[in-house]
Amino acid sequence: MTDNQQALHAGNSALPEIDPADRRRSRIKLVSIFAIFAIPLILASIYLHLVRSSDGTVGDTSRGQLIQPAVPLTDFTLAATNFAEGEFNLDTVRGLWSMLYVPKGDCLEACEQNLYHMRQVRLALNHRMDRVQRIVLVESSTQLDAKLVGEHPGLIVVTGSEEEQAQLSSQVDAAQQGMESLEDAIYLIDPFGNIMLRFPHNLAPKSMLKDIKHLLKVSRIG
Repeated sequence: MTDNQQALHAGNSALPEIDPADRRRSRIKLVSIFAIFAIPLILASIYLHLVRSSDGTVGDTSRGQLIQPAVPLTDFTLAATNFAEGEFNLDTVRGLWSMLYVPKGDCLEACEQNLYHMRQVRLALNHRMDRVQRIVLVESSTQLDAKLVGEHPGLIVVTGSEEEQAQLSSQVDAAQQGMESLEDAIYLIDPFGNIMLRFPHNLAPKSMLKDIKHLLKVSRIG
């Protein structure tokens, strides 16, 4: 071995070993940086494809109304009366597409119709139905009677104090600033926790189904 080779070998031996934990942390940082820039591009692609594939009709009264730009939810915590985790929060929303309904007052005809449409639309997704969850935010645990809830297996019923409810409902209201007021709407939240679509209560379920099918088809998230 020459003097140069011996010097190089000695230099390599002196290199410190990289801690696996540090390596993992570095990878997590890189992934996080990538996500910050990639997620908006992914969402923009989804919106663009949705509009193109619907011949430009998305956003009018015949189909779901896009919330532009999509509004990311911030932290909230609610009690889930029929959810295994017992608590419903932002982490529970992430990872799945979510249909959210926030009824006001007694659950009468429009309320019952919305719950029925949410159930039927999800069932009509067939093999994709497990990518979608249904949530109803109620003012009190008595707003929906037990019989009605029993007709909707898998429906997540959440509630809390007025302040706790406002953690979520106020964000839904804020997302629609600048849009026409709409009562009894159903909202669609993407797997990143962004409110992105709203459906009028009198919208035909097949139109809601068509929009959601488009999103699930073009997206691999959720």
